[in-house]
Amino acid sequence: MLDNETKLIQRLFLVLAAVLIAGCAHGPRTAGLKQGGFTTVLIDPGHGGKDNGGTSGRRSAPFLREKDLTLDTAMRVRDILNHAGVRTVMTRDGDYFIELDDRVAMANRLGNGAILVSIHYNATGSSAPRGVQTFFWHANSHGLATRIQQNVVQSTGEYNNGVTRRRLRLTRNPQIPCVLCECAYLTNPAENAKAAQASYRQLIANGIANGILQEYRLGDQGIPSVPEIWAPLSKGSEKRE
Repeated sequence: MLDNETKLIQRLFLVLAAVLIAGCAHGPRTAGLKQGGFTTVLIDPGHGGKDNGGTSGRRSAPFLREKDLTLDTAMRVRDILNHAGVRTVMTRDGDYFIELDDRVAMANRLGNGAILVSIHYNATGSSAPRGVQTFFWHANSHGLATRIQQNVVQSTGEYNNGVTRRRLRLTRNPQIPCVLCECAYLTNPAENAKAAQASYRQLIANGIANGILQEYRLGDQGIPSVPEIWAPLSKGSEKRE
């Protein structure tokens, strides 16, 4: 009888040890929760379906639509994060339209432990503007925006338009940390030609993912804080939404 009890205790010990070892194998996830405060990334490919977003212009070669590039880039970011062991959710995974308020609602349903990263490409009436820019509103999103901006610029070598505080639907309204990254200008001929290349979009995705992973591991460590600013919810149509 004693031998059977001893064997049972030994088996329980081995099971417990295995569970503890398995838990240690997911160390980065635990560290991310402690530092960055999130375990889930909601990736938002801007526009979609009836909404093309910005375009490079019909006379440009090649002709590009923002909605196609954002989806492609978002899926690349998703694959990198999943490979790193970070849980991801996509607001869309095909060419269909989702209202901005529905994207905000998706973020709010995920709640604590999640962040929102919205991916966009820029377009203007001029061919001169160029570079990368990342937007945020809430103070708890500044570190994430800074890391994404720094890493995309480093990965692509494109002009750094900096981190900008702007009250957009997808930077002000979600109740979780949220940023919006404008990856390149489709109306700039040089950047449009690059954005048409899968290898270049991979560089952009690498930068976004690396910025997220840095925030996951380090939180806002080393990044100057900014004060929280109250503002009403964004309800109007914003240019960079």
